[in-house]
Amino acid sequence: MLEPTYSEKGEVESLVEQASSLIEKKMFAEAMSKLRIGLSVDPTNIRALENLMVCNLELGKPKMAIQVLNNLLQLEPTSSSRWGDKGYMHLLLNENWEGIGALRESLKIQPRDVRKWELLATALMSEEQWEEAVDALEKSLILDPSSAVSWYNLAICHLYFEDFVSALRAAEYAISLDPSLEELAEDWMDLIDEDLFEEDYPSIDGIAAS
Repeated sequence: MLEPTYSEKGEVESLVEQASSLIEKKMFAEAMSKLRIGLSVDPTNIRALENLMVCNLELGKPKMAIQVLNNLLQLEPTSSSRWGDKGYMHLLLNENWEGIGALRESLKIQPRDVRKWELLATALMSEEQWEEAVDALEKSLILDPSSAVSWYNLAICHLYFEDFVSALRAAEYAISLDPSLEELAEDWMDLIDEDLFEEDYPSIDGIAAS
């Protein structure tokens, strides 16, 4: 493929600027026309591809947006944020395995992203990959011990494994961090027979620091 000339690059940048202005006015179809012309000259223009992805999302075409994102990933294969965006889009489309794969790629590059570990764990739970979900949640909690979402989802994983003591500990700690979770948890917590325990289970004070 021939590299665009200096004048052609200038023309593409002008088209991208016009498209950006159209996007601000919510004229997404018109912006896409400009961007496609620009990309026909320079198919590796990052800004044009980014704007094209935005237009597809705004026009309710997430699969087309993912295709554009795949092109961006060919140009920037080590971009954690691109892989993360791809994972998030797949999850929105209920394409959990594709989302899981993309999130894992993102976390290989940037393993200290708490939100992505939480998303990965949620996707794994939806696919009943409980042990892997626990691993993702534990990594999340190492990075952010005060994540109520991670503690609550860890409680659900313990519940699946019938480790009721650990499930209650994790759920109670999650509720202490975010009281709004109590309504979500009370139904299954009430199902656990209090007579399972001969004495009160240990206090959860300080559990986040362990």
